[in-house]
Amino acid sequence: DTPEYRRRIAERLSRMPPRANERRLAWCHSPNGLGKGRTWDDSVRFLKENGFTDLIANMAWGGSASYDSKVLVRAADFVGKPDPLRECLAACRKYGIKLHVWKVCWHTWWGKLPKGTEVMYRAEGRLQSRKDGSSKESWLCPSDPRNRDLEIAAMCELADLGVDGVHYDYIRYPGYDCCFCEGCHRRFEKAIGRKIDRWPVALRGDKALTAKWVDFRAENISAVVGAVAAKLRARHPKTEISAAV
Repeated sequence: DTPEYRRRIAERLSRMPPRANERRLAWCHSPNGLGKGRTWDDSVRFLKENGFTDLIANMAWGGSASYDSKVLVRAADFVGKPDPLRECLAACRKYGIKLHVWKVCWHTWWGKLPKGTEVMYRAEGRLQSRKDGSSKESWLCPSDPRNRDLEIAAMCELADLGVDGVHYDYIRYPGYDCCFCEGCHRRFEKAIGRKIDRWPVALRGDKALTAKWVDFRAENISAVVGAVAAKLRARHPKTEISAAV
């Protein structure tokens, strides 16, 4: 943060004058604000003074939240602390900034999920598995109805709490190496109407079966997005839905 750096930023911004009715959105990865000792009031005022119209604040992850939630457990690093969502929302209302809460989906994020909850999820078979059967730590399985219901309920609760928008992140699988848990096996068999032996080896080299598998995975993601959209349009039609994809 040198004078030369500030000069170059100011010069760049001068070439991007605001347009009529333009919206400028800022991402903030910390539930505590913009850093350098700023409170949420300080942070939102700073954004307002610098021409921003919306804030996208990361406050929820797979299974946990930094704020007081009736759906998600309190993130391990926020247990016993003030509710940052309440503080952020109050500041946004004060300065006329729209607040979108950024939720990481499926990924429980390292250290966020309380240990007891993580152990419970593993015991219940709700975590993702690789092809070799090993556990994919920190990721909830999108085909598990309990996990999907949790994502849907968390998004809807945020709308009920009065935010202007909900923002998906990680609304996907981590990659093609997951998830091949036994729950996926059973639910995929049910979806295509037949048994699959030698799981997941049977997918190898079978293009038709692999295509159905890809569709099955996509539908697990679409089911969450579709359900949230339907519920929010019915209950909170002005709440915006966005995603990092």
